[in-house]
Amino acid sequence: MKELQNASVNFFDYAPVRVDFAGGWLDTPGKHRTGGYVVNCAVSPFVSKEEWLYSQRSGLGGSSAWAYINKINPFQFDMEHGNGWQDSAIILETGCCVWHSGDAPVLDFKNTGDFLRGKMALYNTNIPHDTALLSEKPRDIEHIKEASKIARKGVKESDIQTLAQAIRLTYKMQLEEGMAPLPYQDLQGLLGFKYCGSGHGGYALYLFETSAHRDKAVQGEKDFLSIEPYCRLFSGVEKK
Repeated sequence: MKELQNASVNFFDYAPVRVDFAGGWLDTPGKHRTGGYVVNCAVSPFVSKEEWLYSQRSGLGGSSAWAYINKINPFQFDMEHGNGWQDSAIILETGCCVWHSGDAPVLDFKNTGDFLRGKMALYNTNIPHDTALLSEKPRDIEHIKEASKIARKGVKESDIQTLAQAIRLTYKMQLEEGMAPLPYQDLQGLLGFKYCGSGHGGYALYLFETSAHRDKAVQGEKDFLSIEPYCRLFSGVEKK
C-alpha cells in the first residue's frame, strides 16, 4: 500500500461523501475474500471546510473526506488510522464503483450512477458510532461476499431492482448482527434500505423506485436528506 500512500492526488476544496451498497468489510485487513467485491458510490451534497452538512462519525466516509479537503492523501490517512480503503478509494475515484476485495483497491467497473439519480436518501439515526470499536464484532463474511456479487450485477447492468436486492440482503445480515430495525412504515415506493458503513448508528441509505417517492419521503420526515450520485468529469474545468 506504500505506492497508494505516496501517490499524487489532485485536490479540490470540497469532496463528496460515500454510500456503500454491499461488500463493506471486504476492504479491511483479515476480511478480504477472493471473488468478493466492495460496491459503493460517491454522493453529494459535498463537504468543505466551510460547510459540513452531515453528522460526524456517521458511516459516510467522513474521515477520508476531511483528510482530502485538508490536502492530506486520504489513503495515507486511512492506513495510519487502521481503516479499510473503500472510503478513500471512492472519494478519489468518484462515480458508482465496483472494487475487487483485496488489500488494495482494484477497480472492476465504474459508471456515473445516473440510474440512481433522484432515488436515494439518507436517514439520520442520530446515534454516533465508532468504526474502530465495531471492527471486531462477528461478521458473516461469506454472506457479505454473496451480497456483493448481486450488487455488482446491479451496478454493471444499471439495474436498480437487482441493486435493491443486494441492499435488502445486507440489511438482513445487519439485523442478524444485532443492529436496531430501521423505520420504513408509510414510505411508498421503497425498494430497500440498510445502515451505511459499519452500522449500529450513523446514517442509513434508503433506495426508492422513483424520484417522486424519494421526494415525498424527504419532505415528510425531518431526519431524511436527499442525496445524488456524483461522478467527477475532467473536461478542462471541474464541474460540480
